[in-house]
Amino acid sequence: MKDDYILKGQTVNVQIELEKEVAETLKKMSEFSKYKESEIVNTAIKRFIAVHSDFLPKKVRV
Repeated sequence: MKDDYILKGQTVNVQIELEKEVAETLKKMSEFSKYKESEIVNTAIKRFIAVHSDFLPKKVRV
């Protein structure tokens, strides 16, 4: 499971805004776990995508 956090493949920079408490907690998690903040966020978003397919557009049927 710890390998899930390592960034694999091509990366891009994205600028986002977070609530202050979320950003502070992310920093603490990064310091404690020794994973980069981007690795933690990347894993969290992958998990969000996996359970929220309703946020994705439906495929167009031809």
